[in-house]
Amino acid sequence: MVAIILGTYLQKKGLLTYEQLENLLLQQRRIHVKLGLIAVSEGLMMQEETDKINEMQAAMDKKFGDIAIEQGYLTEGEVEALLKKQGNAYLKFAQALEDQQLMTVEQLEQYMMDFQMENQMTFSDMEDLKSGDVDRILPLYIPAGQEKYLDAMGTALRTIMRCVDTEIYFEKAYVASQCEGAYGAIQCIDGERSLSCGMIGKGQALLPVASAFGKEEFEEMNEDALDAIGELLNCISGLYASGISRGGVYVELYPPEYSTDICGIFCDEMLVLPIYIKGQKIHFTVAIGNKIEMKQEA
Repeated sequence: MVAIILGTYLQKKGLLTYEQLENLLLQQRRIHVKLGLIAVSEGLMMQEETDKINEMQAAMDKKFGDIAIEQGYLTEGEVEALLKKQGNAYLKFAQALEDQQLMTVEQLEQYMMDFQMENQMTFSDMEDLKSGDVDRILPLYIPAGQEKYLDAMGTALRTIMRCVDTEIYFEKAYVASQCEGAYGAIQCIDGERSLSCGMIGKGQALLPVASAFGKEEFEEMNEDALDAIGELLNCISGLYASGISRGGVYVELYPPEYSTDICGIFCDEMLVLPIYIKGQKIHFTVAIGNKIEMKQEA
């Protein structure tokens, strides 16, 4: 997730092309991050120092960390700590950028300072973002005072990433009473903890989501495609309902509803999270204690 969030930011700034970003996303999945890049990212070494060790490695059969210790750049404890970070999602993205000679980790860190300022994030927020952990990233995009939505939204995002697309990103969530769109599906959970969720999109935005989840190439947003969207909601709601039921909370899951003839969905109060899935912008909505309903075209 961190790669698509930061990569999209760099693309919007004109620092990457769409094609370069697509290649980076493919490459970073199979990257083993170099210890020198992590050391620079952590501020333990300068780029020139890592370059020197890389040159020395060409003449001797020794690991980067062993040479760094011998040269006095790093301690054994620091090398051990750096080795534990090699699976970090942000560092894999940085390594992919460097491997394709698009920018160094030092340049990336500078752009991340700009990202931090523009998005009014703290240093702690940036650490959460760089972790690549959806449970640490999601709270950064939820309005203050709306933490009650985190469990349901987290279940939705994890399910979408597992069943539809791993490379999704989202914008800041907001509280609203309506959300416009031409196609959508909703589902309600009733009982001791009532909840409604919905997914809506304009044009053909939901089509790639339906195709990926339904494992069928739908050509248009018809009832078959929306049935797949409904089943995705059912999967999300079912996982959420099962989770709270294990805690002794009684709930009843109603069948999903969908329509090809709406102008939007509405509710007294719901949280709306804009999500980009396979290049398309859709809106996922959650209401707690309120029922989301579809608004038919006049």
